[in-house]
Amino acid sequence: MAKNIQRVGIENGRAAFAFEAVKKVKEDKRIGKFENYRSYVKKMPSLIQVNGLGQALAFCYQKEKEYEAIYQALHEWFQEKYPHAFQGDKKEFVQVVINLPSAEYRLWTMEALALLNWMRKFVDGMAKENEEKEQ
Repeated sequence: MAKNIQRVGIENGRAAFAFEAVKKVKEDKRIGKFENYRSYVKKMPSLIQVNGLGQALAFCYQKEKEYEAIYQALHEWFQEKYPHAFQGDKKEFVQVVINLPSAEYRLWTMEALALLNWMRKFVDGMAKENEEKEQ
């Protein structure tokens, strides 16, 4: 019974967080083209599956604008979900990830893929809104 009460929001709040992250990028014109962001969000899960979470984040870390927005969204999500991992000395997000024990690294990879799945859905929906407004 108690387990049902602990669940907050759809998939522990991932959906709400993903919606706000995508909406923030759509409204912030400094980040770059929304179409590029859309394309990169859709590519991120395969980038993670092929190269691993650490390398995918290192790739995003070196890039600017759209990839930086994806990196920041993942960073904020993991800070919210696993605040204990970010306590103490100030480490870069990618540094925290590459120093995780193997079991946690796999857990974080699955979490990133689940969040990106929600972001992929919302980025398509918000891009569709743009297309309808332009017609």
